[in-house]
Amino acid sequence: MGDNLARGVARLALLLAPSVVLAIFLLATGGDLLLAVVLVAEVVILSWAFVSRRVHAETLGPVLILLYVMALSGLVVSRPEIRPIWLLHLAQAGLLVVPVWLFGVQILQDSGATALRHARQLAQRLAQRTTWPSDLNEIRQLPEVQAFREALHVDAAPALELLVQQRVGVRLAALVALEFRSVWRPGQAHQVLNFAQRALEPEIRVAAINALANTEDRVIVEALGELMRDPEPKVRRAATEAILWNTESRWSWLRNPVRLALAAPVCQDDGALRLTGQPLCPEAVNDFTAWAAEKGVSAYRAALTLSLHYNRLLSSGSDPEQVEKLRKQLLEPRTPPILRLELARLLHHYRELDDQHFRPLLEPTMPAPVRLIAVEALLGRSHCPEALAALHDLARLPNREIALLTADVIQRRLGMDMGLPRDMPMPPVNSRIAAEVARRVLLWASHHEVNEQAVKNPAPITDSRVDLG
Repeated sequence: MGDNLARGVARLALLLAPSVVLAIFLLATGGDLLLAVVLVAEVVILSWAFVSRRVHAETLGPVLILLYVMALSGLVVSRPEIRPIWLLHLAQAGLLVVPVWLFGVQILQDSGATALRHARQLAQRLAQRTTWPSDLNEIRQLPEVQAFREALHVDAAPALELLVQQRVGVRLAALVALEFRSVWRPGQAHQVLNFAQRALEPEIRVAAINALANTEDRVIVEALGELMRDPEPKVRRAATEAILWNTESRWSWLRNPVRLALAAPVCQDDGALRLTGQPLCPEAVNDFTAWAAEKGVSAYRAALTLSLHYNRLLSSGSDPEQVEKLRKQLLEPRTPPILRLELARLLHHYRELDDQHFRPLLEPTMPAPVRLIAVEALLGRSHCPEALAALHDLARLPNREIALLTADVIQRRLGMDMGLPRDMPMPPVNSRIAAEVARRVLLWASHHEVNEQAVKNPAPITDSRVDLG
């Protein structure tokens, strides 16, 4: 606080010095008109500067230079006759030296030399620190790390010099200070990429990936794409977020790395790719749709990624054109089954489907889980013979997982006990409970054959119950 007070006093003294010199010479000359005019102009400039609060560290130099040049010009032009004459020369020298000095300081600051010197001082302090938080987010919030980040706006070299340190905390702090940097000097980004690829600590690899997230170098972006198959989940997540935040200009570089990542065995449990930036570009959406039609885990993950993409679009506000496009895609026969299921869940969640949209989903050509969504939605609104007929078809399918889902709908919508535990997760497919539930579902279907006459003249559901015990 004492340093700030001293700087404030020095700044005020420098601001008032030209006006004080002019006032002294104005009194000594008995009221020189030119000096009076210059003094009034300086008072106006000072008043404007203080009222508008523009006299701070960033704009002090130009204001001071203007005030000193005006005062020097006034003394040179007016040539006040005072004795001894050396006082006039001393004042003129002072008014000349100070703006030249300020101009030199301004040029030095604009060159980045002072910022680089400050950054090296902060780097030395970080290198000498011995205790560091274990959490990357806590390191990011340290005041000295934030100050180091601000000081690196000219050159990243002081942070890169810290990467040779043995302590993990020092290297993490250096990389955190470089997060999302977009301007690199030749060779610097590749130096950080080397740490992203070869560092033993996952935290170092994550921090290095975040530092390169804003680069537009194709070689580096493609190399980050390969890290989507890293053995560590946190590294894979960081790489995915770093390269997929902007697919509009990068997708042609990312297409192959993303496809390889979708099918990689190490990534098979990762689910959807994390999308934290801009929505997927149309080219990426088309590729993910095509990959969802393939076989294996890549199709499943591609469909989940598209579902996440569409979920972000719908959550930001229902676009009627986008919603209609998704409805048509849901009914399109060429749409992959897994993508149909995700679209049905998504549109049902945002209540973008009504009875006229649900009824086509009851057709046998639809995937069984999609038909179940439509059955449950229609039975939840009113008695629907078509939905009940579709439910009987689903109950006869030789698939235990579908049988469990069918039993859940029967139990909740028709009020029949199918043996599922209430208010509890579904039992494992291979469990004894699941086998018993599947048996009850098949028994229910065999006792409730729905013929055309029953569909046209449905009997009340309560009349058709039988004992499944």
